[in-house]
Amino acid sequence: MGKRVIRIIDDLVAEVANEQKLDLNLTSENMGEAHGLIVARLSQSPKPFKEIIKEIFDDNGLNKEKIIDFHKRITLGINHHSIEQHSYTSIGFENVSIIATNKYFENKRLAAYLERSTRYQDFSKPSYYIPKELNEEQKKKYVEAIETLFKTYQTILPKIEEEISRVYKEKGVIEKENNIKKKAFDSSRYLLPCSTYTNFAMSTNSQVYRALITDLLSIENTELTESANELQKELEKIYPALVSKEVTKEDTGRKEHLNKNNKITPLKTNNQNEKIIVEEFEFENIQNTVKLINYTKNAEELMVYEYLVKEGYYPEMKNGKVILEEKEITEEEKKEIIAKLFEYNKIEEKPHRTAELANYYFETILDFGAGRDVHRNRMLTWIDSLVSPEYGYAVPYYLTKETKQQYEAALKKAYECWVELVKEGVSKEIAQYVLPLGTNYKVFYNINAKELHHVAKTRTTKHAHYSYREYVHQLVECAKQAQPLIANNIKDYYEKETAIL
Repeated sequence: MGKRVIRIIDDLVAEVANEQKLDLNLTSENMGEAHGLIVARLSQSPKPFKEIIKEIFDDNGLNKEKIIDFHKRITLGINHHSIEQHSYTSIGFENVSIIATNKYFENKRLAAYLERSTRYQDFSKPSYYIPKELNEEQKKKYVEAIETLFKTYQTILPKIEEEISRVYKEKGVIEKENNIKKKAFDSSRYLLPCSTYTNFAMSTNSQVYRALITDLLSIENTELTESANELQKELEKIYPALVSKEVTKEDTGRKEHLNKNNKITPLKTNNQNEKIIVEEFEFENIQNTVKLINYTKNAEELMVYEYLVKEGYYPEMKNGKVILEEKEITEEEKKEIIAKLFEYNKIEEKPHRTAELANYYFETILDFGAGRDVHRNRMLTWIDSLVSPEYGYAVPYYLTKETKQQYEAALKKAYECWVELVKEGVSKEIAQYVLPLGTNYKVFYNINAKELHHVAKTRTTKHAHYSYREYVHQLVECAKQAQPLIANNIKDYYEKETAIL
């Protein structure tokens, strides 16, 4: 009987290199591809990991030619992509626009991201991307609008701090200066343009990186295509076969799907909303809007049935009803079973996997600042529109009459520039850059009950930003109205911001 061995693969590689007295730099060698080959050999070799590793060494270290040849023949040659899912690496990005980062780079489900936070850092100093698609006159108008947004951010940030401090004092609450500053950043960030430079890190495997590069190359946007080429060049150091120039190509077929519509059609509601008027267009103040458009109608029965099967019972499904031991499960029994399965994982407070059978389909509108936070919950389907004043704009908390006027004046300046650019033929894809984070967009949000439980548990607490706290709370409330037996078990810690600060 063999003894159990659990080791980090990089440590085993280092041990082999040390035994063979080789100076191996694990950061510069193509370890990403080596990982894939080492793991792939498991399926056809009974040897221990160290023996497998020795097979891909030569007198100089890792046999790069052997590794590259394997991936060209097998991983790419017969599309055996599960191999490269073991080839993880982390990439750091600096001075990439917020719109590029959040709408285009961070759109892969099987990846991890972390970004410079607008709620912990001061973004007063203007630092932003200017689209190369603009002509000189358009650039002049664009820069003027962007500078206005940053200047207004600088102006109202201390005033918002004063207002928050005043409200705390009025309520007799003592709060740390850092927390007041954070709340002020939360409100001021609505003014930051989508073109604002940010830094972020991404961790994933070569398959996802290759797909991302293809995505970026297939959009008519210079920042994205240039970034894709730079990313490919950097990744080729450790993925010489899997992320080579030959396999990371633009998908020309996608061009026919690109948004070519430049007609401006502001959303009109029946509410008496405040408006920002630009020429003949009225852009409304529309706060978070959530509409449940469909859901799994028989989710309760499916969850109960599959839970019982998973836990070793022998139920039957007859005419849409769950039968156990020749008796139909009653409403009260369903309620008890569903409550029980939501308490399945005590340590992490996660429901039983059968909660994934209840799906909810939402059509929503929210500000881009909130969306860029919520979209990082990726075990769901998130399909969004372009950021556009056509879907209205949001107004943050803690604005006085004066700062609200300043806020809306800055938005109007940006929206005037957006309208001019679009009328002059600039694509809405590029015109997005001039818009502030307080601008709305439409999102189709498909999520199951298990993931909604997780999103609500993390996104409705008082530590979360109030904009997406309200948004997620509305998602839960809609689910409760449709299926209370299920959704009443979803954690929701929401309290209105103005009541608790």
